[in-house]
This record gives sequence, structure tokens and C-alpha cells, in this order.
Amino acid sequence: MTDENEKAGHRNRLAKEDSPYLLQHANNPVDWYPWGDEAFNKARLEDKPVFLSIGYSTCHWCHVMEHESFDNDEIANYLNEHFVAIKLDREQRPDLDDIYMTGTQLMTGHGGWPMSNFLSADGKPFYSGTYFPPANFMQLLQQLTEVWSNRRNEVLAQADKMAVAIEQYTAAKSNNAQLGDLLTLAVDELHGRFDAVNGGFGDAPKFPNESQLGVVMTDYQRTGNEQSEVVLRLTLDRLYQGGICDQIAGGFHRYSVDQHWLVPHFEKMLYNQAQLLSLYAKAYAVLGDQAYKRVALEIAEYVLRDMCSPEGAFYSATDADSEGEEGLFFVWSVQELEEELPKEDFELAIELYGVTENGNFEGQNILHLGGSLEEYAKERGLDFDTLLLRLATIKKMLYTKREQRVHPLRDEKIITGWNSMMVSSLATAATHLDKPTLLDAALCAAEFLWEKHWHDGGLWRISLNGHPSITGNLEDYSAFTEATMMLYARTGEIKWLDRGLSIIQQMNVLFWDEDEGGYFLSHIADAGPLITRPKSPMDGATPSANSIAISALTQCWLMTRDPTIEQKLNAAENAFSGLLTSSPSAFSYMVTAMQSHLHGQRDPIQFAAEGKIRAILSRTDDGFTLDLLLQEGWHVNGPDAVGELLPTAVLDHDDVIYPESITRKLPFMDEEISLYEGHVSIAIPSPCWPITLQLQACDDIRCLAPEQLLFTKIA
Repeated sequence: MTDENEKAGHRNRLAKEDSPYLLQHANNPVDWYPWGDEAFNKARLEDKPVFLSIGYSTCHWCHVMEHESFDNDEIANYLNEHFVAIKLDREQRPDLDDIYMTGTQLMTGHGGWPMSNFLSADGKPFYSGTYFPPANFMQLLQQLTEVWSNRRNEVLAQADKMAVAIEQYTAAKSNNAQLGDLLTLAVDELHGRFDAVNGGFGDAPKFPNESQLGVVMTDYQRTGNEQSEVVLRLTLDRLYQGGICDQIAGGFHRYSVDQHWLVPHFEKMLYNQAQLLSLYAKAYAVLGDQAYKRVALEIAEYVLRDMCSPEGAFYSATDADSEGEEGLFFVWSVQELEEELPKEDFELAIELYGVTENGNFEGQNILHLGGSLEEYAKERGLDFDTLLLRLATIKKMLYTKREQRVHPLRDEKIITGWNSMMVSSLATAATHLDKPTLLDAALCAAEFLWEKHWHDGGLWRISLNGHPSITGNLEDYSAFTEATMMLYARTGEIKWLDRGLSIIQQMNVLFWDEDEGGYFLSHIADAGPLITRPKSPMDGATPSANSIAISALTQCWLMTRDPTIEQKLNAAENAFSGLLTSSPSAFSYMVTAMQSHLHGQRDPIQFAAEGKIRAILSRTDDGFTLDLLLQEGWHVNGPDAVGELLPTAVLDHDDVIYPESITRKLPFMDEEISLYEGHVSIAIPSPCWPITLQLQACDDIRCLAPEQLLFTKIA
């Protein structure tokens, strides 16, 4: 239909936009406007309601509604005559998506995309829904036209009522509360919703819910809670074994339409890859399961191979559809596998991936695993390493074959927030998986964002084909700050801390709520009517922007102990305290982020002495090593320090190997003392978990208060 429309001369003003989603609609006969003052001024001038359609480029049902309704001349003509039609890319303006999704959910009890909103000329919604079949949509347009013409006062009253409800909901105001043990409260809620058969939380459709899995992992890491371990292992196992995981190329689809994680909605989003990469890498470090390491590396390989721009930044998504069919690119028939694979490999693939003649998806097969590869090899008496080699060969052959198919659309927008999430995850995975190349990739992408998306003291949200557009929102500022802190922690390069501080400074200017605390999602200068400035701190498919902001502030405070940073951190935590205590699992990422601030650090990389010391725990061939990296001009006392000086020591361990210290006389001491400067490497051959390091940092003028760092078990 699109090609026919172009031939017929349909070319609307969306052709001038740089959003792949808007460009998909540039040939519709609908007289689309992008979001902005021009459309709303037209609505006022012509006394028409606004039809606001919100979606994104890789959305299956968005494609369906376009084909059925927006390419339909009769429907388009009616829309053009009676409404002002606006098309919005939710990935460009997540703040507006949040506002109108809230309205849709309040009016209908559910939400999704495409989102269909009908607004007054001041942007207030009076009717909302999602996908409509063409006949229903046409009928709805006619009914709303009649209501607009004959019952205007009722319509405007409904719009005012909804605007107030949206403002109240998204403002996230609550009475202040004592925070208490949020981690236990959040995890108890999630344990109650845990699917003990299939993993995950709740029934179909099933989403990975990475933030919630993250808070469960934090609980296990800090407390050793056995039920949290059960939740983690079963969910992570079922995820990577299911059809939601791309068994050939690596990476994950957005969600599963069934409760068994078998049949996915086939789009692949960058933000899912980022969150799941971090989750599986941490799971490997905490639980020691080699399968999690393999899954994490496959996610990273997929992103760096298939989702990476020539400059090293990351594209946003790939579509569910190809050649007009959902999932066609990803599924297989028995015949295709037989033609492509040698006989023994074919037989292995058929059994391992559950392939049948009848298939499990519209007569075709979504490849999936029936259990762990270790169990499969053990049950059949196979050498496990040989099985992995054979499987790698099968995957390579099938990937090569699949690459010859027509690919789903790849949305090549580079989104600051999502790229920053991937930078953080690559840096995290580099540490836990001992893969320095992943840190190199993270640094490359972060440099791109700094050079191309940071301009004149502010952030762009998006670039496409080298052209930046759309001012950054809170997600972009907070996620990029979090990424710079991650990079500083892992490299010690001061430029990343300085850049992060610059971003925080501007984030506070643009988004901070001086009256109530916390951050608004958007700044007031954005074009078009903004019926409210939402905060919306609850997590969704990604962590909420306020949750990421609290995480970024926490990391910055740990690295600097800057009192102004902690002041903002305390105010943000206090602003959401009532909501946090009433439903903590809805704020899982925030709860996780707050642990290091409220209850102390536990990660393999920690900071001491107001950020003057980085402490890094890592595995070696002979056990573990604790590396202390001290800024110039600072030292810690040697292990044999006496008197008032606190020795540097790993407590409750007898077999620690300390390096030789140096002796030096300090201006405020009468005698020479034993001390460490620069890089100190302490060997711990047989750790007793958790590891507690005591130290006291001094410069030539003063000594700071003694400190203890607590490191929980890593595999």
C-alpha cells in the first residue's frame, strides 16, 4: 500500500522528519502532522479535535493499523476532514508517551501500541484506546465527530477531568515515610508473584522484568536468601532456554505471548539486550553458572555484530515482521534444517531444539531448548565440550543461512538513554566476565555520545544518519551519567567523572523539582502543549528515569562524597518514600540503587576515602586479588602499623599475602611509618565470604576516619 500511495502522489509532511517511525507514515493519505505547535494551532483555528496516534517503528500492530486504516483512502479522507491528525514516535518523546499512556490506562484499564488518543486543542484527552480494526475505527471517528459537534461541553469536561487525573497519577506525590527495609519488602512481594513452574512473575504475556530480577539478585547477593536464588535460577534458565531467546544469533525478543517463554513477540529492543546482558553477567559472577556466562557473551556478540553503527554506537531495535509476516525471519521448517545441516548435525538440532513437522508457530518451528545443555550431555553420555563445539558449528551454519533471508526492519536511531544503558552493561559485563574488549566497546560508544550528542552544555536524545534531533529528557541525562560513572569506576580516567558531573549539573537545572524533590521527565521548553510534567518513578520495560537518576547520584556520591550530591539524593529518596514503602517492587531499580547509599557498598568495585581510593576484587588463578588504587598524594597504612594508626587488613583471614610496604616520615608524625601508595595488590588465596577490608587513608596533612569495605561472594 505504501508504494501505491507514493505512486498516487501521497506525500505528507512527515517526509521531512528524521524518525523512522514517522517516515513509515510519510506516504499515507492521512494529512499527518508531527507533534508541535503547528498542529494544535490548526486545531484551534479550525475548531477540530486532535487525533494523536503514538507508536514506534518496530511495532507489529502499528504496522497492521497503518495498512488497514491509515492507508485506507476513505478513512484517511474522513480523518482529514474532521480531525487534525498527529503522529508521534514514542521513542522520541517518552514523556508524552507516558502522559497519554497513563490516560489510556485510566480510561480503558489497559494500554499498548499503537495508542489512539483523541484530544482537545490544548492537548487534553477525552477518549483513548489502542489498536482498532478499520470498520471499528471508522465507526469510532464518526461517533466522536458527532459528540464533538453536539455535546462539546461534555467532551471538554471529560478532557479536563482526565488531565487532572493524569497530573495526579504521574506527579507521584505521596506522604513522606520511613524507608525501612525496602529490599526485603520488595523481594517478599516478588516471591509472592513468582511462577514456580515457568519462572518470572505472573501469567502471559510474560516480560523479562529485568529490574525486578535485579532486585531479587541484589537480595541474594546481600543476604543469601535461598528463595531468591530459586527465583533467579529458574527464571534465568527458562528465559535463555525459551523461544524468547534467539537461539541462533543471541539476544532476546521483547516478550513472550505465552507463559512458557516459547512464542515471542519477535521484535528485539536494545534496552532489553542491555538489561539482560548486565543481569546474566552478574548472575554468572554471583551464582557461578557457566551457562549464564555463555548467554551474556552471546548477547554482547549479537549487539556488537548486528546492532552496532560504524561509529560504535548502537541502533535501537529490529522489527518483528519481515515480508509482511511476523516472525518469518526467525522460524524454521524441518526441511530447511535438513537441507542446510549435515545428517548428524541435523539430527542433533532436531532433538535439541524441539523441532517437529507440525511446528510450534503457524506450522513452523521456533527453536528452543528443553533444558540445560549440561543436562542434555549428561543424559546422553556426550562430552560436554564436544557438544558445545558441535552446537557452535550448527549455529554458525544456520546464522549464515538466515542472513540470506529478507531482514526485518532495523531502526537505526541512536538513542542516548538506551545507548547509555548498553554502555553501562558492557562495562559491567567486562568486569564480571573478564572481557576487556567489552569495556573497549563501551568506551567507544560513550565517546560517540559525548562527541555527537552532548552539545553546548546539553544532550540530544536521538541521532539518525549523523543528524541529531530532539532535546534530551531525564532518561538520557540520568542514563548517560550512570554510564560515565560506570566507566570511571572501571578505568579510573578522571574525564568520565568530570563529564558525569557536568551532565548532573545540567540535569538538575532542567528537570529538578525545587518544590517537591525528584525529577520531571521533560523540561518546560519542549514544543506543543504539555498538560503536565510527569515524574512517573515506577519501572516499566526499562527502569524509570527517576530510578536511574537515583542510581547515578548514588554512584557519584560514592566516588566523591560530595555533600551537594547527597543532598539531592536524600531529597529524591524522600520525595518517593511514601510510594516506595507502599509498593516497593514497583520501584525495583530504585530500591536496588538505594542499597549502596543506605546500607553500604557490596560490589566488586568500591570506593573509599571520599573517592580517593578504588578497591577492585577479582578472581585469579590462585584465588582472589584485592587491588587498591590510590590517587597521588594519598596513602594507607601498612599491615604492621601500630599505635593510633589503623593497619590495612583483610579481617578474619590468616592466609592473606600483603605486598611489601614502604616507610616514610609524614609532616605530622614524629617517626617513620609503614604505608602503601599508588597501586597495592593484596592476594587472598582462600577467601572466607564476605571479605572485609579495613583501611585508613591519609595525605600529608590529615588522616580520614577508618573505614571498612565489605565484598560479597563472586564466583
